[in-house]
Amino acid sequence: MAASHLAGLVPLPLTGDKTPQRLTFDTVPWPVGGDDELVIEGHNPYSQTQTLILRADDAASVNYRSRVNLERAIAPGPFTLRFALSDWRTAQPRALALDKLTKLYLFMADGAPQLTIHRWYWEPGLTLPTGTVALDLGAADAPRFTGFETLAPGDPRLLGHPTPILRPSGDALIRDGLRNLDGVRLEVAKGRYQLTLWLDDPGEWEYLPHPFERSVLVNDEPIWAGQWQPQEWLRQRYLAGQSREALPNPDPWLLLGAPQGGPVHVTLNHPGGPLTITLVGHSPDAKYLAGVLLAPYPAPTGQADTPVVAGHQRHVMLANATARVLAKQRQLFLEKWTLAPSRPAPIPEKLSLTPIPDAALTLQITPTSPAHALQQASQPVLAARGSQLLLEFAIHAATDDPAPLLVIKPPETAGTRLALTPYYSQWHLVRPQASGTLLAPSDQELVEGVAGLTLRAGVPRRLVLHVTIPRSAPAGRYQGNIQLLSQQQLVQLPLTIEVLPLTLPAASKPVGIYVEAPPYLSWLTPDPKPLQQQLAAASRCDLERLARLGISGLSPALPQDEAGMRDIMGEAAGLGFIPPLLAYTPLKRWGGDPASQLDQWQRRQQALTASGLPPLAWSLFDEPDLATLPAITAMAREMKRRDPAVIRAGHFNHPGQVALLAEVEIALINAGFGADKVDVARVKAAGATPWFYNLGTPRAAGFYLWQSGAEGYLQWHGRMPTALPYDPTDGRESDFMLLGPQACEAHRLSHDLLLLQQAIEDLRWLAWLEQEARYQVDAALLLQRLRDQVPSRWQLAEQLPARTWIQWRQEIEQLAKRLKTLQTGANSSS
Repeated sequence: MAASHLAGLVPLPLTGDKTPQRLTFDTVPWPVGGDDELVIEGHNPYSQTQTLILRADDAASVNYRSRVNLERAIAPGPFTLRFALSDWRTAQPRALALDKLTKLYLFMADGAPQLTIHRWYWEPGLTLPTGTVALDLGAADAPRFTGFETLAPGDPRLLGHPTPILRPSGDALIRDGLRNLDGVRLEVAKGRYQLTLWLDDPGEWEYLPHPFERSVLVNDEPIWAGQWQPQEWLRQRYLAGQSREALPNPDPWLLLGAPQGGPVHVTLNHPGGPLTITLVGHSPDAKYLAGVLLAPYPAPTGQADTPVVAGHQRHVMLANATARVLAKQRQLFLEKWTLAPSRPAPIPEKLSLTPIPDAALTLQITPTSPAHALQQASQPVLAARGSQLLLEFAIHAATDDPAPLLVIKPPETAGTRLALTPYYSQWHLVRPQASGTLLAPSDQELVEGVAGLTLRAGVPRRLVLHVTIPRSAPAGRYQGNIQLLSQQQLVQLPLTIEVLPLTLPAASKPVGIYVEAPPYLSWLTPDPKPLQQQLAAASRCDLERLARLGISGLSPALPQDEAGMRDIMGEAAGLGFIPPLLAYTPLKRWGGDPASQLDQWQRRQQALTASGLPPLAWSLFDEPDLATLPAITAMAREMKRRDPAVIRAGHFNHPGQVALLAEVEIALINAGFGADKVDVARVKAAGATPWFYNLGTPRAAGFYLWQSGAEGYLQWHGRMPTALPYDPTDGRESDFMLLGPQACEAHRLSHDLLLLQQAIEDLRWLAWLEQEARYQVDAALLLQRLRDQVPSRWQLAEQLPARTWIQWRQEIEQLAKRLKTLQTGANSSS
């Protein structure tokens, strides 16, 4: 790709000062190249983040896949966007021909209001000092970092037979590199240099390369070595983000950007002549290199050197060229990844513990007075026998405390104690939209227990108490308390639960999640037999955790072999999951040949049927392209011919897939297909059983599922890290972690999983209300009112605040208390 020929900033014409902006040209009047950047400056005058889209076409662009389409999240206020032109690749993929550009469009996502555009312009990219050697390794047509030279297979400076790698994330320097590279041989003038090597492959989807032992030599002298024991690598590399919290200073570059690519800095005194960098390791992944920077590095004077801390475990003095490169990486990262606006948490004068009765976001909670907190906490929370509930609090600290003392006495009465599991939140940056460029601090991740709890001023902690009411619990009022001691300050609140003399019906619909085993297990344990045992143990751990939480539906992590499948299904049946379980992955993992897939499926189906276990629902397709419908139809019909009792399932996300309704017994539908009550009726009319999936508001899996008439709900995904589980920017999408990145090794889960469990409790209360409504007038009236109030259109339901779902359930609970009080009074007077 051509380098820069620009002498300086080149303005582009504007048509007005708002979006959209359009440029169309037959010839390219600007000699732009891969070393240049497009910069857009403007202002978002609205209080909400908006999505801006840049489209670029060249002479070969004829449709969406053959042009560049880049979305950026724009926070309120002024903004600057920067696009490195060497990164402009179409979805085909291919590099856009910068000398044959035909169109530039700048416009808003559908329905978004216009933004103000002050100016847009071409700007030369990075210029490095004379004598610098800057090499971006990868395929010849891969993105090239500004100011760097491409070093591709076939270049005589490369040693060995490397393979190029291109990943979907990272800047042009770190997203591509060479794997299985023996080394690089350069001719370098005499001098003192700072050598920077980018040694880490960022990975893709659930895979992260994991070399445990590797080293680097320069002219046969060791300059760097990395050695890990597998569990050490797991803690210090894969799970490193657990210990980096986003608040109180949510700097995306420090938290996420700086460590990417694994930059290593070494000082060299080179006598002049050949300089050979040798990569040593026992696997192709151990011999990976993305970039080389050899920067002139005069002896330190105390003035000219640039200090840097970001992304490094120790203090490093940077050469001028090194500082420029890292500064450019930082600039590109921060002008791509927008930090969502949020107000800082209030810092109280004293330690504060505030009840959260309405599921409000932690940052929206203002510390309340001790008297008001006591009044709120003293109100009894109603519960039924055999149910589960959440009690939530916000902790606001006046000063930092690395080791506060938190003591929780579970509620009890007359010798009966309720089981209680505490969780506390941690703050991480996440992508609220799966494939967007907005980052927001989130405390979704909950750590089980109280060990490791820390407090910081300005960083509120969410405390969640998950309480289980046994079916045998005596009715009455249960009392417990919370005591929090921090920096000589003590706060106490009561825990009051009133157990009603009634037992809720069991969950009647499958509501749950998709589960996969932790991907790192297969990396750390290459021996097949121990690996199989570890995978089985991890799956058992996940199933037991979900069962304890009262999760009723499941798409389990199914092994490919018949015995493994049978074991998982037997465990799930024994733990009470509602059949059928969804077999989401097996068919796709049996290869792309339909005949082979069918044979593999038929053998498993026959064996599982003979075992007497509940049947599996086999997922045939997942949001298919319309062109694949004939092939899917053929396979679905062949499955039905081979076994008329088969349960076929498919994921529908587009109205054009409606023809496939006739080919499945279970249709999993989302908002893309249509998730209104009328859509559910349409699925039923076609002869399929409707389930929802991925609607995105967990609590709606209760009242809205009931209102719509859908028969099940599955939420994606229990465990789907994209490379590093605590870096939301290192993949095409964000990380999805309802169960946390590990199984039994560390109990972490998402707050959303507990809300999904509460949606199941909503369904159970609704089932109780329907039973009562058969013969009790007040129950019938409330049932009808809920039928009228709960939206039948998903677009309206998803806009409801969480407190609305909570209020509806409380109305049922209060009715239950009144009815039981009346019944008790009648019984006592007779």
